[in-house]
Amino acid sequence: MRKLIEEKFLPYVIKPGRYAGGEPGQVVKDPSGRVNYLHAFPDKYEIGQSFYGLQELYHLVNGDDRFLAERVFAVDRDAEEIMRRENITLFSLETSRPARQFDAIGFTLTYELVYTNVLTMLDLAGIPLRWKDRSDEDPLIFAGGPAVYSPEPMAAFIDLFFIGDAEEGLPQMLSVLHEMKGASREEKLRQLVSQVESVYVPRFYDDQRRPLVDFAPAGIRARLVTNLKPEYYPERPIVPLIETVHPHLAVEIMRGCPQGCRFCQAGPIYRPVRVRPRHEIMQQIEAQMGSTGYDEVALVSLSSSDYPEIDELAGAAARRLESQRVSIALPALRPGSISPTLLEAVSRVRKSGLTLAPEAGTERLRAFVRKDFPDAAVFDTIRMAYEKGWTTLKLYFMVGLPSETEEDLLGIVKMVQEIHRIGREHSGRKTINITLSPFTPKPHTPLQWDEILPAAEMLRRIQFIKRSNRVRGVNYKHHNTESALLQGVIGRADRPMADVIESVFRNGGRFDGWSEDFNHELWFAALEEHSIDLESCLQPIPFSTELPWSHIIKGPSIEQLQKERQRTSTQLREYRPRAAAADRSAQGGQPISFGRTRKKVPGRNTSSAPTKNRVRLRWGKTARYRYMSHLDNMRVFERAIRRAGLPVAFSQGFNPTMKLSFGPPLPLGFTSEAECADITLEENLMPYMIDKLKSSMPEGLEILEARVVYGKSQSLSAGLNRVLYTIPEAAMPVDDISQRIDDILVERRLEIERKAKSGTKLVDVRPGIYALTIVEDRLEMLLGVGEGVYVRPTEVAGLLLSDESVAVSGLPFHRKTLYRQNDDGSITSAMEL
Repeated sequence: MRKLIEEKFLPYVIKPGRYAGGEPGQVVKDPSGRVNYLHAFPDKYEIGQSFYGLQELYHLVNGDDRFLAERVFAVDRDAEEIMRRENITLFSLETSRPARQFDAIGFTLTYELVYTNVLTMLDLAGIPLRWKDRSDEDPLIFAGGPAVYSPEPMAAFIDLFFIGDAEEGLPQMLSVLHEMKGASREEKLRQLVSQVESVYVPRFYDDQRRPLVDFAPAGIRARLVTNLKPEYYPERPIVPLIETVHPHLAVEIMRGCPQGCRFCQAGPIYRPVRVRPRHEIMQQIEAQMGSTGYDEVALVSLSSSDYPEIDELAGAAARRLESQRVSIALPALRPGSISPTLLEAVSRVRKSGLTLAPEAGTERLRAFVRKDFPDAAVFDTIRMAYEKGWTTLKLYFMVGLPSETEEDLLGIVKMVQEIHRIGREHSGRKTINITLSPFTPKPHTPLQWDEILPAAEMLRRIQFIKRSNRVRGVNYKHHNTESALLQGVIGRADRPMADVIESVFRNGGRFDGWSEDFNHELWFAALEEHSIDLESCLQPIPFSTELPWSHIIKGPSIEQLQKERQRTSTQLREYRPRAAAADRSAQGGQPISFGRTRKKVPGRNTSSAPTKNRVRLRWGKTARYRYMSHLDNMRVFERAIRRAGLPVAFSQGFNPTMKLSFGPPLPLGFTSEAECADITLEENLMPYMIDKLKSSMPEGLEILEARVVYGKSQSLSAGLNRVLYTIPEAAMPVDDISQRIDDILVERRLEIERKAKSGTKLVDVRPGIYALTIVEDRLEMLLGVGEGVYVRPTEVAGLLLSDESVAVSGLPFHRKTLYRQNDDGSITSAMEL
């Protein structure tokens, strides 16, 4: 299977790093005698690997010797096309094993628009879509995550839903499977329902969600982990090799939210609030930074600024990480909950954009949804941010909330205008980014019965706000209104919605949460096909109606939610600006400075030499990491340098970066033993530093040579002009390779079409082909590189195989040497430049 993937799949997909695996922190175990669990995330790798809940469950399962856990993510459209053409089934990242060979597959359902991806993954795995069609030979299909609090739309496809916190529940379920090796599918599910709390198996309930068997509970109570134990958080999390949407270390500081906003589903499903001790959080940061090397730590929760000791925690973390130039980040913050101390901590190393969530434009509407802080809280926070040097702000507003009027829409406009005016009071250019999110009623919230606004009306309100506030430096964006509408419709649906989801999948629906892939017409046509009236789905739900999720028990009762919905209080909580009284104690009496720091230079009258020096490395990349891009390589080096604790020098200013430079980029899919990088150190190079760096590099990326570079020298990219590539002769599917080489070398001009950003142009590559030879069992290409004449090895291979039906991108190119050939014919190696 792995050979098939390497030969027929990875060379031809757009982003092969999504499917290659091999990241630091991954776990590979022998499947024999163990329960084999595959954790599936039905979205692209860049999204799924950023989900820190996946990291927790992956390592918890692998921490038990009875089990193994591997990962799989939704494959993009280009990859799906190749897999179907080449008969490649869905496979795990760790070992490339077919998904169908696992005992159980667990999907994390984050929201409704990933449902078609679930069906795509099942279909690619060769697993029947519906549980009624599966046999004992198929893996059990589990699902968990926020969306399963309304499970009925997916009830036809999922064998078992786990409701609630899974840190204890998932290992318990796998333990039951371990004890029941060889049992029938039906018996396994029976025992899971009987022995594990918070399990919902749709086959044991009728279409009205009434139990069909004695052992199935009438109500499924969500699992609650009362204590966020340190062992839930892995010491060595998986570190992605490619860029993800959240390229930082995410550290959970609190679960649950104390605010109780009426529109928010996360509030009720993650209650009660569970606060982690500050010392445990610091210990986790210390351990995980040592194994990851990220340049940013995010203190994550639903409302991080409501953590009881957020100033002290952020300040301690900022001081601890400042020497490594690691910054602190926070998710969207509640206006009025932010202090000067907190802003100073998160800006100690670099200032990223600051995100606030006012949600509504008037105090009346905010009080109605229990986002009950006054306008003054927003403006005080904005003013404080500008005073601390922020220039970019991001604000979230919701549009279409119940009881919203034109006055509320104008309230957003007025608030943004006032924020813009405050910005003009402070020097420097300011940027204000506004995101307008359509409101959709969510299950288990007080607003779950409310109307879903038609997409056209929602868009009209959004456009009204944008037309009313054309101010320079204010940028608006909004989520797709049809997408938001469908999230609401699917989230409040019952079992018949399964037919709609399957129809959309059959007709090509994929990645509905991505604007470039979303096609609302597919959904509207499927609703009509299955006689589900869209207009009826948008209407308010009477309180007397039994809700499709009423059997899922979490948070307040239906009666309590109804009472909460009927309250229309407009009373605001008392607002007190966060003072800086605790600032000095939180900082330990140490002043915090901002902006460009004074450069350290050796004194004029000292006899000591500067300690900074430049170290040049020659490094190599094996086939395991051939699908990492040049930017990916740079990130891996930066993280390895942090893990090794090298005294690397940083640039000055508001966004310090490592003084690290690389030679000519290695094309994607190539291996090498000739890559070069320069690192500037703050101290003299010592042998142990290179040893530490070697041990911090991922297996498959090797440091082959190191030396100090004295004085000023040309950059690697500018100084090199020759590169030697090799390809095994056996990989060239031609019998007369020597004759073809001769035919090329006798030509005085060889024009090819080369694609560039500006378009396609004809280029003569013959001046950059210096030698083509067969040496032993390999073809060697000596080509031009750098600022002069350059030739891509794929272009030369294309000339050699011009009449062959062979994809050049799949050839195993290897970079052997980089050097400079001087005008007098002498050669200077990359390490000697």
